[in-house]
Amino acid sequence: MSLQASSKNKIWDTPRSVATARVLTQLGFDHGVSVDAMLRHTGITRDLLDDPQGEIDAQQEVQLIRNLIQELPHLPTLGLTAGTRYHVTTYGLWGFAVMSSPNLGAAVSMGSRMLNMTFALMAHEVEQVGELARISFHADHLPPDVRQFVIDRDRAAAVTLQREVLGRPLPYRAIHMRRPEPAPDVVAAYTDLFGVRPLFGQPQELSLFEASVLQQPLPEANSHTAQLCEQMCRKLVEARYARTGVAAAVRDRLLRTPGHIPDMEQIAGEMRVTSRTLRRHLTAEGTTFRTLLEEVRSTLAEELMARAALTHGEIAERLGYADVTTFIEAFRRWKGVPPSTFRRNQGLPGAGARLTRRRFLPR
Repeated sequence: MSLQASSKNKIWDTPRSVATARVLTQLGFDHGVSVDAMLRHTGITRDLLDDPQGEIDAQQEVQLIRNLIQELPHLPTLGLTAGTRYHVTTYGLWGFAVMSSPNLGAAVSMGSRMLNMTFALMAHEVEQVGELARISFHADHLPPDVRQFVIDRDRAAAVTLQREVLGRPLPYRAIHMRRPEPAPDVVAAYTDLFGVRPLFGQPQELSLFEASVLQQPLPEANSHTAQLCEQMCRKLVEARYARTGVAAAVRDRLLRTPGHIPDMEQIAGEMRVTSRTLRRHLTAEGTTFRTLLEEVRSTLAEELMARAALTHGEIAERLGYADVTTFIEAFRRWKGVPPSTFRRNQGLPGAGARLTRRRFLPR
């Protein structure tokens, strides 16, 4: 059996969140480089850097990377260090979507299809053949002066994301790198990152691991990452609905475990009251459990469409619906139209095409 997923979106041409510029600028600043030096010739202003909704293009990020390399040429592992600073929550709602996937395979499939929602500058393919899964990375389209930094950054970011999503390091069987073998301290840094010594001078950039890992259920990352994602989602819902008291506590609990939304009986038990008492408190505050649940689900559904571009089935899964039909009926109740019509009217990304077996290299 062979299953392929490829990053077929034009990641080189699409806008990306300014969050990646904040990560790189902070890295430079932490090593004594001024913000102005980092932003030189990028067209990125300090105001844009501080805008949570701000976007930049890939060429601006490349210039930012170029500035970082020029300012810190004595740090050969700078790309690896950069990659470890990209956490699940750095990716916004896309990170929430990945973390709440049912297993690593589903997370990889969605992540590969929606790579242009991330900060990657490399394209990649994921293949499952027999007992091994293989991720191949492609960077020939990148300018030569930033290519190795981006390879290191993107591969380290992938490892960091995998660790947070799995809650443990991914056990790699082998790591292949095209570059010649570097100095011993750099080899040691690669080995520490991957957990296995890379093979250098290889024809492709590859990561290989046991395919069985793809079927393992995700533990919703580690507790710290889960808390950050919960806070991110809570702020999103709070921006639309003001809640205090018991209603706020119930809503916060609904956001705590993405993909596993509890029912009223479970929440009442955790609060050490009966469901009848909980219902009475919510009524006194002018709301109901169902209202709070639909506030959470409708807000996250809309954001997952806009910022993570998930299919309707993937959204239904992450919001705890038994099937996609139930989700579509609920969405029609919230918005008055089915989700496909809502996407079209709002100019949002489509419901997601099937993965193809064609390799894509961004231009």
